[in-house]
Amino acid sequence: MSLPESVKLVEVGPRDGLQNIPVPIATDDKVRYIDLLTQCGFPEIEVTSFVSPRRIPQLADAQDVSRSINLDSNIMYTALVPNLRGLHNAIHSNYSSIAVFTAASNTFSQKNTQCTMDESIQRFHKMKHVWEDHGLRIRGYISTVWHCPYEGSIPINAVSEVIAKLLDLGIQEISLGDTIGKATTEEVRYTLESILKKWEPSYFALHMHDTFGMAAANIKAGMEFDIATFDSSTGGMGGCPYAEGATGNIASEKVVALCESLGIETGINKSKLDEASNLIQSIVAKESLTHAEN
Repeated sequence: MSLPESVKLVEVGPRDGLQNIPVPIATDDKVRYIDLLTQCGFPEIEVTSFVSPRRIPQLADAQDVSRSINLDSNIMYTALVPNLRGLHNAIHSNYSSIAVFTAASNTFSQKNTQCTMDESIQRFHKMKHVWEDHGLRIRGYISTVWHCPYEGSIPINAVSEVIAKLLDLGIQEISLGDTIGKATTEEVRYTLESILKKWEPSYFALHMHDTFGMAAANIKAGMEFDIATFDSSTGGMGGCPYAEGATGNIASEKVVALCESLGIETGINKSKLDEASNLIQSIVAKESLTHAEN
């Protein structure tokens, strides 16, 4: 199969990369990090999440971070929102792009958002008129597309049902998540072959965790099916706080190197990317050491 000439990388490090770091990262350091990501040339950066500080203390400064970063008109800045209140907070912080999230597993959904899959879809219906009134672009995440840490393998019909419900809501892009990094290339191909019989590949992105070192191969498998949008995190930071052992988003540097080896354009400045990766890893290491000493 042919591969795309270029791909879009969505940098999720500031949100997904930092959300489960136990030591608090200073707001100023987050802003420095995001500003460097802007200089890298990522077409989209997921900045933060307007979630309850009790749930994810690391992102309690979502509003301050959002108001302090330097914006580039060529880059889409996105905020994750869990509910109507989070949506209003994102709008108040001048976001024109938001992301919502659900799962293909009821157990995971309840652990992650205290609601079933259907209840999460109902939340989105309550939010829909607000995002439509403000003309927002909406990205949707589906977690546990292949495997769930509680339910095991996920049947394809469960994934297809969630996709259909998100598209019915007018969601423009759906990121398919390998939450515990357990998907094989054969499983990725099977899932994509199934869903692309119903929908165009332009609707989809892949969010592959590298827990077992399979993310790059799975991304390449996605490219073979004309998927051209991929989530990644500088330095491979982060994972999911509600899936034990699932740390390890694929590093943005690794995806850029993969694309380079395949002759695929990303538009990313590699020297700035290395600088951003080194910065955030040094900040996390410094804060971890400081808290350990205290």
